[in-house]
Amino acid sequence: MYPARCPKCDTARARSALGPDRECARCGLVFSKWIDAQAASGDAGRAIDASAGAAEEFRNGQLHRLRELLRERLTEPPPAMSQAARVGHALLLGALFLYSWPFIVADVRSGEAWSGFLHGVNLVFHEAGHVFMLPFGRFIHVLGGTLGQLVMPLIVCGSFLFGRRDPVGAAVGLWWFGQSLTDCAPYIADARKLGLPLLGGGTGAERSGHDWEYLLGATGFAPYDIVLGNMAKFAGAGIMLIAVGWGTWKLWHTPPAQLDSSMR
Repeated sequence: MYPARCPKCDTARARSALGPDRECARCGLVFSKWIDAQAASGDAGRAIDASAGAAEEFRNGQLHRLRELLRERLTEPPPAMSQAARVGHALLLGALFLYSWPFIVADVRSGEAWSGFLHGVNLVFHEAGHVFMLPFGRFIHVLGGTLGQLVMPLIVCGSFLFGRRDPVGAAVGLWWFGQSLTDCAPYIADARKLGLPLLGGGTGAERSGHDWEYLLGATGFAPYDIVLGNMAKFAGAGIMLIAVGWGTWKLWHTPPAQLDSSMR
């Protein structure tokens, strides 16, 4: 149906002996073309809405599948395991539980508990993180060291959980993530004191290069260095204990491996 007034100049549509005019007497707008354009615009709008709806449905479907996969991996029964393997895994989880306590009870202001073997392992990935984040500006480059030593344990955890479907191995990777987080704690708490030794010799007070002095100074959180260090320590400690508990629960529910009939 043609409009009663011109949609372009708002002039009333004139009438003649043959009926209402098909063009605007003032601006010359052809009403039939305007109606066709509106219809095409409506079709395009509906197509865009349909496309947006399909994209949202796809994202929701992907998120649902990801949640289901994660739930399956976290709750599915572990693969069958021989008695010797069960004992070995139990001893490893017990050792990790005992090894967690020096980091849990240590004072982040001293950093003494963080000078062992795992600190050297974490340091390798810390420095690698700096290298990988070098192209992304100074702040991300400096933060990259901490990110590097935290991301690697998560990669190990994910590879065991999704690749090998080994939740006990994934629990060990999660424990390492918690320990690496506690490994960052003294460094964070040292942002103002600058007493911890840096790689290459010297302390933060003697030369530049202290990551968290720069990071907390750049963000205005330097006065809260000890608070943030303790938060990192307790968060990491909680993750370590959860990881050991999860691994123990999974190990408890691991079915025994069946012997081959030819070996009986």
